[in-house]
Amino acid sequence: MDPDAARVAMLHQDPHPAHRGFAEAVGAELVDYHRLNVGPLGGTIAEDALNGLSYPDYDVYLVEGSRPLYAALARRFTRGGKVIYLAADHGLYELGSQDFEGGSGTKSLIGRFGRPAVRTVGRRGIDGVIAVSEFVADFTRPFVGPGTPIRIAHPFVQPDTYESLGAVDPDIGSDVVVTIARPWEYKGVDMLVDAWPAVRSEYPEAELRVVGRGHPDAYEDTPGVRVEGYIEDLADAFAPASLFVQPSRVDAFPVSTLEAMRAGVPPLVTDRAGTRSEAGAIDETLVVNPSPQGLAHGVQTYLARDITEREQLAGRARKRGAKFDPDTRTAAFREAFREILKAL
Repeated sequence: MDPDAARVAMLHQDPHPAHRGFAEAVGAELVDYHRLNVGPLGGTIAEDALNGLSYPDYDVYLVEGSRPLYAALARRFTRGGKVIYLAADHGLYELGSQDFEGGSGTKSLIGRFGRPAVRTVGRRGIDGVIAVSEFVADFTRPFVGPGTPIRIAHPFVQPDTYESLGAVDPDIGSDVVVTIARPWEYKGVDMLVDAWPAVRSEYPEAELRVVGRGHPDAYEDTPGVRVEGYIEDLADAFAPASLFVQPSRVDAFPVSTLEAMRAGVPPLVTDRAGTRSEAGAIDETLVVNPSPQGLAHGVQTYLARDITEREQLAGRARKRGAKFDPDTRTAAFREAFREILKAL
């Protein structure tokens, strides 16, 4: 397929700002996947199917995340068009497990019948994959055909934030640790709070600052934990810190890790976060098991370092974080997209 001639739509639910940039980079029109109100059929398999059938005609449907994917496949099987899956969430990670939660009739059906059903449909309907990390690519591969092209394209830090964080001078000698996340279970902030008594047993002055709306005030019942809430300027969140923690139970490629690196704050991440590739490249001890014990050990290992070692890690983090500017990452996405269309 000629990349320059293809008509492209990005099907989305609530597009991530970086994904909007990806859409612009390939000239894709943004289309809300859930564009129809189907009344009593809402929450059923028919809802996704009817929405899929209602989309305008495009040559390529670039599908953001797992939820719009089901509607896109309905379109693909009935009226054609190529489907390129922007694998940018963990919707396929625990598919078929008891913990799988369906947000619609389609997802509930898939959650019940699990991996074999999705693998069959995916191998017939997904023409290409652009994954936001190697981690996501790894758990997506079983759901697409062996000849399906897969490319990696990382997201980026938003322009104003990128510039602001580049000027941060973090307090690398402090024992202040920061995490920035929404209050969702998969983000794992509760595990990090549970880890804090163990951290304080060795470092009594260690302080954890939890940034983001909606976190429970009860976290502050744990000594050394402060719930900061929303902070408009992320530079203010990173400036007092010597370590950032991404405690996710599972996470595709969280931009907060990239923001920490851009600010010169070393990131500690779990091995179920796609940004393990970035943290591990800085130092292998910055990737830990997603558990309170694993997180506590990782924080303790970092706090045991002297100022010279911390500054070395901070320098590596800053250098690596500089790669995640909008221009570099959108150019990489555009190239990945063109490679897949050429392969088709």
